[in-house]
Amino acid sequence: MAERKPVGKTAEADVVVVGGSAAGLFTAALLARGGRSVRVLEAAPELGPAPRTLIVTHQLRPLLGPAAGAATVNEIRRFELFTNGRSAQVALAKPDLIIERTKLIRALAADAQHAGVKIDCSTRFQGVAANARGLRLEVESGGKREEFHAASVVGADGVASRVARSAGWPPLQTVSLLQAIVRLPKDCPPDTVRVWFVPEDTPYFYWLIPESPQRAALGLIAADSAGAMGCLTRFLEKKGMEPLEWQGARIPEYRRWIPVRRRLGRGDVYLVGDAAAQVKVTTVGGLVTGFRGARGVAEAILNGGHSAELRALRRELGAHWLIRRALHDFAQADYCRLVDMLNVSACNALGAISRDEAARLLWQTVRQQPRLVLLGLRGLLLGRGGARPA
Repeated sequence: MAERKPVGKTAEADVVVVGGSAAGLFTAALLARGGRSVRVLEAAPELGPAPRTLIVTHQLRPLLGPAAGAATVNEIRRFELFTNGRSAQVALAKPDLIIERTKLIRALAADAQHAGVKIDCSTRFQGVAANARGLRLEVESGGKREEFHAASVVGADGVASRVARSAGWPPLQTVSLLQAIVRLPKDCPPDTVRVWFVPEDTPYFYWLIPESPQRAALGLIAADSAGAMGCLTRFLEKKGMEPLEWQGARIPEYRRWIPVRRRLGRGDVYLVGDAAAQVKVTTVGGLVTGFRGARGVAEAILNGGHSAELRALRRELGAHWLIRRALHDFAQADYCRLVDMLNVSACNALGAISRDEAARLLWQTVRQQPRLVLLGLRGLLLGRGGARPA
């Protein structure tokens, strides 16, 4: 057994948030504004994650306020969908936002600190246990063991969350996100995202997301990183594009609702964001849903465990799971039928309603094109596996 290092110092807070992620910093700011003393523990030397281009719906703006504007590098007003020679266009009633992750984290950190949050970098979480006052966290900072004491701990430390493992949550299933930064093709407007359905490569899709008039992110989701690299390299060659840089991540695959609270002695442990798989399984996007999870957890801590936001988020993620379940085993011919069915009314419905309103989006689209019900039912009944609940 390793020698137990002496405690260097102890510190206390009402809430300790482990992980300086977007969801973690947002949770911390909400709690501080609610009157709690909050500390954020981040293992990295500074809050500056690797750059990654993200696309989110306009719902980010009312959630974050000024921080959303600080991180926005482009706006998207149109989607073009392609499959096997067929195409459809969806014009957005309200533009999507292209976010640069590093800028977002820095804006959220500044906002949290302004609210009174203390951020401790180079502080690695080791474990959590109950004590007489609530919870005791053991961390390592500068090679020394330290302790923090809190009434509540929030795990915002990503898909491989140490907080989740320490408190007894099971590991999450993941998929691989890989994208290459490329020069934006001359025939692609900088306000237009292109999506290709190629089911022999991925049950999701390829995307081309402009981050500026000069550059774009071309990527896909795959079951493993090796498979993703091979498929993306071939697709880049087919489209005549060269990678300028690479971006990648492991993303949690939502399979069922994960209860976000566990009682540990007299204290509570919560999970937010990727640590709780609060990701839309339709597109594997988790920024808005992660912020909603953060808002729900802050609401629960401030209101004695009650949160209408978490109940609403559970319904939202469940609707995305149903859509993914219907699409997951589509063959090329199925996607051809899908694109052919997207008449003007259906495309207008897709453009008018945010992807972060899955149930409403599904209902309105089917209402405009009833034949989509039969195609979706076929996917549900004939699917061979994919995104079934664990």
